[in-house]
Amino acid sequence: MTVRPFRKNFSNLNKKELKKYLFDFYRLYKNRPIKNNKGGMFFGNMFGLYYFLRKIKPKFVIESGVFKGQTSWLIEKVLPNSKILSIDPDLSNREYISKKIEYSNIDFKNQNFKNIPKNSLVFFDDHQNQIERLMQCKWYGINNVIFDDNYPVGKGDLYTLKHAYRHKGFNHHLTFKSMIKSLLIFISMILKKKILKNYYFSNDILKSRLRDQKPNKFDFYYVNKNIDKYFEFPPIFKLKSKVKKLEKTESPILSKNYKKYFDLPNTELDSHSSVTFVKIKKTK
Repeated sequence: MTVRPFRKNFSNLNKKELKKYLFDFYRLYKNRPIKNNKGGMFFGNMFGLYYFLRKIKPKFVIESGVFKGQTSWLIEKVLPNSKILSIDPDLSNREYISKKIEYSNIDFKNQNFKNIPKNSLVFFDDHQNQIERLMQCKWYGINNVIFDDNYPVGKGDLYTLKHAYRHKGFNHHLTFKSMIKSLLIFISMILKKKILKNYYFSNDILKSRLRDQKPNKFDFYYVNKNIDKYFEFPPIFKLKSKVKKLEKTESPILSKNYKKYFDLPNTELDSHSSVTFVKIKKTK
C-alpha cells in the first residue's frame, strides 16, 4: 500500500489573515484565567484551536479532556452563544468552572448525541487513540474534529494520525512509576469484580493506561478514505532543530523578530504539537 499525504485543504488560509487572528488572540489570551497551565495547552496550541473555532463557528462543541479548564474558557469566549459539553473522567482538577458549560465524566463514545446540530464540532485533548476517536465521530455523524497533540513517529504518548500515516503503530513506553500505578488500578478492579455483585470491568480505564497499537497498513487507508479535509496548524515561530527533525510542518507564521511583541515566556511561544483539523466525509 502506497503512503500518500492526507488531503490538505482549509478555506481562506493565508499568512496575512493568520497574523491578524494571532494578535486578536493575544489580546484575549492575556486575560486567561489560568496563568500556569503546565500539563495543558500553551499559547501556540491554544491559538490553533482559537483559529479553527472562529472559522467553523459550530453551534455545539464537545470538549474531550478538560484538565484545569483553560480550553473550556477559550471555547466559551470565542463562541458565547454555542452549547458546550466538556468531558473528563476526573473533573476535580478544574480551576475554571462555568455555569454555561455542561460537564460530564462519561467517555465521549458513551454520550447521547441524538439530534445535535449539523455543524457540531468535537475537540480531543484526551490522549486516546485518534483513529478510534475518528471512527466514533463518523458513527455519531460529527464531521468537524480537532485534535491536539497530533505527534509524529518517535514522539508523544498516544497513537496519532501521523503514526497511522507512517504505518508505524505506537509502543507506549511506561515508566516504573506508571507501571506500579497501572498494576494497582488493575488489582483494585479485580478485587471489586470479585467482591461487588454489579461491578463492571472498565476497559476504558485499562486502555487509558496501556495505549499500544500494533503497526498496520489499514488504519491510514480507512481514515484517509473518510477524510474530506485535513489541516495541521503551523507553528507560530520556527521550531528548534531537534524538533524539526521529527516534525514536518507548514512554514511558521512569524519570524523570531516578532517575539518581542509578546509578553510571554518561550515555553509558551514555542509550544507546538500540530493541532489538526479534520473534516469527515458525510455519509450519503
